[in-house]
Amino acid sequence: MTTTRSNNPTNVLCLAVDRLNADFLGAYGNAWIESPAFDSLAAGSVLFDSYYATSLDLRALYRAFWRGESPATFRVDENVSEQDAPISLFRAFKERGYQTYVVSDVEEITLHDAIDDDYCDGRFFLDSREAEAPVESLEETRFFRNFEELARFIARLDDESESGNAAPWFVWAHFSGWNDVWDWPLDFRERYREDEEDPEPYAKTTPPYFPALNKLNAKEDRFDSSDLRQSVVEAYAGGVSAFDETLEGFTRLLDEKGILSQTLFALTGVRGCGTGAPSALGFAPKDAPSSPFYAEEIRIPLVVRLPNGTGASVRLSGLCEPRDLRETLKSWPDFAQELAKPEFWKIERSEISPFAGKWSLDEDVALEPSGEDLPDAFEPPTSDFPGKNLLPLLVDETGAVRERIVATAVDADSKERAVVVKEWILKETPKTERREYEPDKIRELFVLPDDRYCVNDVANRRRDVVEELEKAFE
Repeated sequence: MTTTRSNNPTNVLCLAVDRLNADFLGAYGNAWIESPAFDSLAAGSVLFDSYYATSLDLRALYRAFWRGESPATFRVDENVSEQDAPISLFRAFKERGYQTYVVSDVEEITLHDAIDDDYCDGRFFLDSREAEAPVESLEETRFFRNFEELARFIARLDDESESGNAAPWFVWAHFSGWNDVWDWPLDFRERYREDEEDPEPYAKTTPPYFPALNKLNAKEDRFDSSDLRQSVVEAYAGGVSAFDETLEGFTRLLDEKGILSQTLFALTGVRGCGTGAPSALGFAPKDAPSSPFYAEEIRIPLVVRLPNGTGASVRLSGLCEPRDLRETLKSWPDFAQELAKPEFWKIERSEISPFAGKWSLDEDVALEPSGEDLPDAFEPPTSDFPGKNLLPLLVDETGAVRERIVATAVDADSKERAVVVKEWILKETPKTERREYEPDKIRELFVLPDDRYCVNDVANRRRDVVEELEKAFE
């Protein structure tokens, strides 16, 4: 295997946190939850405002992250030969002279088949002990233990690099976040209980959303009751504070050791979490099947902190997805040199955003059907658009690298799916039972960005948009 070294290569760290909901972070507009560490990181980073997960299944998502494969086209039962498979992210970095590692408290991630053994220098499994009850202190939480072990590991890599005995490193770290255990102390949850008349915060360690959602949807204990929803939101918010406080210590340590100044640091969600609030793709209609889509949030946070403060406080609104994050990281060893050239900052916008303005209606178009044809911009794409490096958008902040995102509940065989474009989200779910003259699917349409929480279905009022957006599934 031949490797090539970039001039003055920087390290690359990607931290992916499962069920991290953008709507609960100050940098994404939340005003009542304290997230100063994340907000500070975001202020020094490029923040992506329209970053969407493309699947609710970890295996399918990580094939997008690491192989650049779309869950809308990848099938779980499909065996792809190594020769035909896209190059993995680990191989891309290894062939550029990087050390490569995956670190996680989820065994499914450390053993994922999208990792090449020949191109991965180590798979490290973090402490995943679960608590049967909320712990007493922040230091006992899984968040704290994970950050502590990751900090030690990166510090060791940095020490080796300082001694001249090691190449630059690429580390992908995955934390289970809110997916496996809610173990943070009760006093963190109580912070967001406004008065004694409010319901007590959810006090269990079992996550209260999908797949536990079905249990909570029992008639005697409905998940969408206001009291239970509020108690879950209070508990989730307490977890955000626990996460944020540990993130603050982690980033401070990296900064004090001088690691942040020579590292591209990406922090992203993996899947969202509806938490019982109307932030998923609507609540399931009466005749819809039980679907994970109704318990999830597919808009997730992404910030990319570049070395030396490049791009700090830039907020990009264009649609992007996990395959784009992959391509951004993969391109970094070469693209870092492009950023240093004055010519880069003079690039014409038209060279950056191939899809800017497409799949968008005029701002003054009413929600009532006009009876007229949609603009040419609504022509469906003829083929899937692969991942693209997002960093050229630094010179075109209003641009975009893709025109639409297709999300599936699992993979290409999934019956639940959604398409996101600049101003719409269309969700499609098969019916479990229907009369002969009824359609076989439930279609829900929501307007972006006015209805980002997806609570007002306007499908009956804009059937023309529904029909056109359905073509994006083809």
